[in-house]
Amino acid sequence: MEKEEIGRVCLAIFRILLGWYFLWAFFDKMFGLGFQTPAGSGFIDGGSPSSFVIYVADGLLKDFYDSLAGNTIVDIVLLLGLLVLGVTLILGITSKLTTFGTSLFLLVMFSLHIPPTDNPIIDHRVIMMAGMVVTYYLGGFEKLSLYEKWKELSIVKKFPILE
Repeated sequence: MEKEEIGRVCLAIFRILLGWYFLWAFFDKMFGLGFQTPAGSGFIDGGSPSSFVIYVADGLLKDFYDSLAGNTIVDIVLLLGLLVLGVTLILGITSKLTTFGTSLFLLVMFSLHIPPTDNPIIDHRVIMMAGMVVTYYLGGFEKLSLYEKWKELSIVKKFPILE
């Protein structure tokens, strides 16, 4: 394999791992699997996935995020975001929208701590955003994915944003 090919495979692996990161968060928040979400506190048990921001938000936007915590609409949007991003990243489809959506989601998560608490400038979410952009532009959606089959669908040809 050529160096560029190996690089694309490595980016595809990064994409899949990031997809699992989001998909796992969805399952844990939905079903309360006992990791970040205590057992019996999942959304299906009446828990609120967005209520965590009361405990983690800090800094510039704390009051804004505290006002959103526990809102059922916010809970549903959060869960749907985690599910859709996880699935599309793992499958390698809707690369444009998935890259934008993942970056936006990570930017929101980054904004929970302005300024960042671990580093005065960046945190791991910024690194993940950069990795997503690199993955998109250097072909990480084209390997280990359904990308080629996906872009041949008539709806994707009609609406290229879905590519």
